[in-house]
Amino acid sequence: MAADFDIFPVYDAITKPGSNKISDIWVSFFATFYENLVGYMGSFGTFIPNITTAQRDSIQSPQAGQMIYNTTTNAPQIFQGGVWKTFTTT
Repeated sequence: MAADFDIFPVYDAITKPGSNKISDIWVSFFATFYENLVGYMGSFGTFIPNITTAQRDSIQSPQAGQMIYNTTTNAPQIFQGGVWKTFTTT
């Protein structure tokens, strides 16, 4: 016969509902963090890593669509089709 853990009589500050519990504090923290992050990204844009060609080549598993700014060539690059492609302004 399985135990019914829904009515298990142990007080747990992480899961017990109510104000000022650990879970409530974390929920509040992450909600505030998310709101600030969305506000920042909407105002200032996305940060693209500035790295050298050697650092770029040391990335073990670049993902399709991954972007960098290559400080060796002074150009933005994106990983597509298994190779790094440089953006051109023409």
